[in-house]
Amino acid sequence: MVEKIFDRGLRTKIIKFLPDREAIVILGARQTGKTTLLRLLQKEIQPPGQPFCFDLENSRHLEILNSGPEELIQYLKISGANLTVKNYLLIDEVQYLSNPSKFIKLMVDHYSNKFKLILTGSSALLIKMKFKDSLVGRKLVFNLYPLSFREFLIFKNEEKLASLLPDNPFIQKDDPGRFFSQDYQRYLQEFLIYGGFPRVALEADKEKKIKVLGEIVDSYIYQDIRSLFRLKDIAKFNQLVKILAAQSSGLLNIQELSKSVGLPRATISNYLTILQDTYILALISPYFTNKKKEVVKSPKAYFLDTGLRNYLIGNLSFSSTRDDIGRLLENLALASLLKRKEEGSNLCFWRAKNGTEVDFIIQEDGHLFPLEIKRLGKSHRGLLSFLKRYKVERGYIAHQSDFKQEAKFTYLPIWWL
Repeated sequence: MVEKIFDRGLRTKIIKFLPDREAIVILGARQTGKTTLLRLLQKEIQPPGQPFCFDLENSRHLEILNSGPEELIQYLKISGANLTVKNYLLIDEVQYLSNPSKFIKLMVDHYSNKFKLILTGSSALLIKMKFKDSLVGRKLVFNLYPLSFREFLIFKNEEKLASLLPDNPFIQKDDPGRFFSQDYQRYLQEFLIYGGFPRVALEADKEKKIKVLGEIVDSYIYQDIRSLFRLKDIAKFNQLVKILAAQSSGLLNIQELSKSVGLPRATISNYLTILQDTYILALISPYFTNKKKEVVKSPKAYFLDTGLRNYLIGNLSFSSTRDDIGRLLENLALASLLKRKEEGSNLCFWRAKNGTEVDFIIQEDGHLFPLEIKRLGKSHRGLLSFLKRYKVERGYIAHQSDFKQEAKFTYLPIWWL
């Protein structure tokens, strides 16, 4: 039986850079499909160029690359590489190299006419720590997140539903998918509860989905991160992760977290950095122009996968009476916005000191798009306040219902994000 390989949206963004000299670095959490993406990119390689694959969790492969470019090239010659043409080195888990920055620098500076590097890594922080040079002009970094809702539909063999979703929800004028809203609702519910890790999405059985989520939590959050960063108090780190999961989408108060977990503020800040750079957590900053009237410091914390978040709090229920449905929808929206975020755009939230707020402010192409997330689409005083203060003509409300336009507000189906 031939294994089906599902496409990822990031592939098309990377393809245009394959002819360029810079190393392509794909970063993302474990189990997000980086190895599968390498296989998809391998199919783009045209003869006479050849792909050569290395998995650095394989001790032999790691030994070869740690020996340096010259030893690697000798190995490739023996393996049949034609050095008169440009070949491709596909290297999985580059953070295991003892000195990845030196390796990339030497390969790009001296051998870019013979080899194109395509690398993956599971920890942006560990790679930053090991990259002793900035590698400006030598690398292009891409982030691979868990599945977007569009990709999730493709993994469910619902290509038609996926194709009807807009590329940019803020410029869509109608809803060609309105006849399938019940289908979107049904798939969104599964996506909201179990998240977008590919193995979880492909598994039909609910008990198996939960089992896979548990393995990701145990092997990646509780074991890999602990060993990679040599965490001393793993019990308190685990406690912090669970508190963050319960409080996700709320304002981050490091002082309160420090008291709750019993760790110094500096340690809490360090753990937060680790969780961000291992693609578990995302922090977004407040949007402001007036320090006296607006929140300017406290960020908000979100989980990049709702399935992981739900597993950590021990609630994988589909119940419509969940008291955290607002947090869940906001986490889903943040992850969706982050996955479609373009270079040069910005994603924030807005909160006035009188308590009025807007969940998300998207700065894109010189425009501001204020966005509220609601279970039911009702206008919100925070949106009106922001529109007035910043002279923005339109606010957006993402909800679990249909597309519609009003004088000042556009209501978006949340699955559009």
